[in-house]
Amino acid sequence: MEKIGKYQIIDILGKGAMGIVYRALDPDIDREVAIKTIRFDLISEESERNELMLRFVREAKAAGKMVHPNIITIFDVGKHEDMTYIVMQYIEGKSLQKLIASNERFSSQGIVRLMLQLCDALDYAHRHGIVHRDIKPANILLDKNNKPHVVDFGIARVEMSTMTQTGATIGTPSYMSPEQVMGKKIDKRSDIFSLGAILYELVTGERPFQGESITTVIYKIVNEEIPSPFLSQSGLSEDFESIIRRALAKNPENRYESCGELAADLQNVSHLPEETLALAGFPELAVSGRIPLKKRRKVFMALSIASSLIIAGAGGYFVYKKYGNRSSPKQEVRLLLEAVKPVPPRSIEHVLEVIDTDMERLRKSFLREDYAGTIKVAEKILEEEGMNQTASDYLSKARRKLNEGLIASYLSEGIQDFERGSYEDCRENMMRVLKIERGNRDAQKYYSLADAAISRKEIQQIMERQRYAEEKKDLLAFLSDIGSEEISSKKKLDVMHLFNNYDRIQSHVSSLSIAFKDPSEADVNFSHLLVAMEKSTGKRRILFEGKKTLTLKRLGEKWKIVEYR
Repeated sequence: MEKIGKYQIIDILGKGAMGIVYRALDPDIDREVAIKTIRFDLISEESERNELMLRFVREAKAAGKMVHPNIITIFDVGKHEDMTYIVMQYIEGKSLQKLIASNERFSSQGIVRLMLQLCDALDYAHRHGIVHRDIKPANILLDKNNKPHVVDFGIARVEMSTMTQTGATIGTPSYMSPEQVMGKKIDKRSDIFSLGAILYELVTGERPFQGESITTVIYKIVNEEIPSPFLSQSGLSEDFESIIRRALAKNPENRYESCGELAADLQNVSHLPEETLALAGFPELAVSGRIPLKKRRKVFMALSIASSLIIAGAGGYFVYKKYGNRSSPKQEVRLLLEAVKPVPPRSIEHVLEVIDTDMERLRKSFLREDYAGTIKVAEKILEEEGMNQTASDYLSKARRKLNEGLIASYLSEGIQDFERGSYEDCRENMMRVLKIERGNRDAQKYYSLADAAISRKEIQQIMERQRYAEEKKDLLAFLSDIGSEEISSKKKLDVMHLFNNYDRIQSHVSSLSIAFKDPSEADVNFSHLLVAMEKSTGKRRILFEGKKTLTLKRLGEKWKIVEYR
């Protein structure tokens, strides 16, 4: 697209199930903006579609009245062709989700500063009667100065309602409150729960509720408490841990009453560690990267702080080599290391950490939804260690997840192609989906629609060529669209009679309709008026006036006429 309304499109910032986010230029004031489109046309029921559109406009306008330094500014809401769109402030930077995925690290003080600004933004919104409903790292943009901006105020409920109607995937609800995933009434305390989930992830590098399916995640959100070992290992004080637990309370009555209360507790933590906390769960090891088996003896020696630890490290390496194909060699290594005295407990953990680095990287990259990274790590493990069932399982799961992402991307692009009339591109994207998942119904549907649109255009071109060939007495062109030798011979006689006995031929085709029997056969009904001047008398005559029907079939890659009626 080149324009949406008056806004000139510069490029695409992102794509989702319900539309595309563009970077654009407002020509009136020469200002860059972000435009988010919402597709309501996928909803079949007109009453539901109109209700959601009205709700979208109403809530977007309400959000547009908010003025806060940490809330994205909404400039305009409008409609362009079949798209409803919202124009907002353009932030040059990254989302918190991208920073997490790239293993960005924040100091503990930096995390608190970030959370205080988010608390202030949400507290402001809540005082104005607006609940966000979809607080997550992807909806928090950080500019070049690491100043956070909360986006998508007021439209989360509309988007989720729309996606539910169309059957699109909402995504893993890792940051939703128990009452939200159960479909109950929510209020500002649901946003507080989401803030608690983000705080937990920033501190520990892990999402508080994880699972391989949406069902598992929802079950944990509703029924399970957050894992305590992660918090205790982070070095936070009990005050800090209690803040996270209160924000993530299952019962809204047990959570903070407001984001202001949460911010007050964060400011008054009795002890805040000075060290940098690991984001995305990657500990700072003395040796980084993947460690081949043959080099692990050197790693253990480098980690040794005394001769006893050197012996222990060598012994640990021997046990790991011997038992490496078992599901868990760490217990054998731990027992051997503890048997050699004296060995500081922290050094034991360090050695064990090095041994388990590869599997930890594998597990955490998968939980972080870095499926391409998971595949890379798993393939290296299998290349070096042979049959490792855990690595093989992660490899299969990551490939499946990556395929799901590709399918969603191809579907989204293909549907956009279809809507703007790029039927060849649509068909190509749907073929990509079908190569990955042969039975994908959406891909089959849009492939058929795009293929029919392409076929319809080709058939219309055939009808125009037939008409033009009659008028120009072009026998070869007329016969080139006929696919049966028998019919071609018969029509050749008819056309030769026309061409030999008449001049100034005028062929008119109207009321053309195409009915597909299947993807490779169609009936074409039309009104035909054929007028010409008889050579022998010089008089004009109507040679034919009435309805005709042709049957066309796809022979190879071309449509051909196989029957005249």
